[in-house]
Amino acid sequence: MLIPMNEVALVHLVNDETPLDLPGLLVGTNSTQCINILVDLDPARTCQGVARATSGKNLIIIATGTACNQLPAIALALRATGKQILGYQLLQPTLPPFTDSWPQAPITAYFPAGFIIPKELTLRGITIKEFANLLEFARFIEDNCP
Repeated sequence: MLIPMNEVALVHLVNDETPLDLPGLLVGTNSTQCINILVDLDPARTCQGVARATSGKNLIIIATGTACNQLPAIALALRATGKQILGYQLLQPTLPPFTDSWPQAPITAYFPAGFIIPKELTLRGITIKEFANLLEFARFIEDNCP
């Protein structure tokens, strides 16, 4: 089932590992609504920020590094509010343990070209893509929106 672009929001979890130019590139290259949410140390507060900032039901989550550790809690909280995560787009992720509540959507992990990919990612069935620069990464995100 195709979902119209205006019914999908990109939720970009921003932390201190997020490249400085990335929020602007995501907003500038994608016709889908892109919402930047600052990751709080308390996952419950991050979940509240995501729930308050998103009006649509269909979301694509973008996260970098250790921000990915909050994804199980976010997935559970969003499911409780009736929102659906269509996919996870992760930049050099540090992945938490997989749980029953996460993931229930496709995951793509992105790494700079030449980066050594952690074997656990491929063992978990995560799609891996390499990019040359942040603009190319942003284009990958745009291309992966339904």
